[in-house]
Amino acid sequence: MGNEIVSYSFLLLLVVRLAPTVTSNGADVLRLPSMDSDGMRIGGENNGRHSSPGGGWAVSMDDPNDPAVQVFALIKDLVVGKTMSIYFPYIKDPTSFQFFPKETTRHIPFSSEAIPELLRFFSFSPDSKQALAMRQTLEVCEKEPKQGEVRGCATNIESLADFARGILGSDSQVQILRSSLLSDPSTPLVQNYTILDFTAISTGDIVPCHSEPYPYPVYYCHFQLGAESRVFKVYLRGENGEMVDSVFLCHMDTSTWRPGHVAFRLLGVKAGESEVCHFMAAHDLAMFPVPK
Repeated sequence: MGNEIVSYSFLLLLVVRLAPTVTSNGADVLRLPSMDSDGMRIGGENNGRHSSPGGGWAVSMDDPNDPAVQVFALIKDLVVGKTMSIYFPYIKDPTSFQFFPKETTRHIPFSSEAIPELLRFFSFSPDSKQALAMRQTLEVCEKEPKQGEVRGCATNIESLADFARGILGSDSQVQILRSSLLSDPSTPLVQNYTILDFTAISTGDIVPCHSEPYPYPVYYCHFQLGAESRVFKVYLRGENGEMVDSVFLCHMDTSTWRPGHVAFRLLGVKAGESEVCHFMAAHDLAMFPVPK
């Protein structure tokens, strides 16, 4: 179906099509859809946002009624014919989530200490939503990892390759898996989807990366050492007829997760007693080694 599944060595990874060259002529420079007011994902781990089930993706951990948390499920929920309410955002411009060349952004500082300079460069007012998102993304990217955790932000394809190589092995062939894009912009953010089929793809070391709101594409990646994950493809049909070839990622060890995590409240489980899975939007990705 429409899923983007690519296997390649990191030498080939470096030739992925990249977005146009950056300019610095105003507030619309290097914008992502997630930085606009109608699609903004605001927050931070210290104010109700949790950056992915283990750490970087923007959902409110204090509000189980937030539409963006309608992504969690358990493996036992993968039943053909089962219908569930799922959040899938429509992406207006898929190229907005493609990395810029390293040469394009290397002269732009990526640090909280450089926020005054960044505000001037991008022509953001200090109290704008764009400035707030930028601060919070830098906070996520600079946060010290927990014990046994590897985390970091990739600002170009080379740094993404380096991050995955450090975890999966320097000689690994890596598969990148994304959910398919929604084709109809009128599709509701949350609607009922019926499972048509599903396929187990990989078990073991899986590195999820989540697109963060920033003036240019930034991906937050994280990995828990020794914690097994599983990834599935799940084929879905929305009640409006929209077909989605989705990535379903399962974290098999939740013993180190915060007990108040919204997933536990939604699924009726406790930290460490069950896996927690979530559907991944098309602007996020999962990386794992191709079996030798």
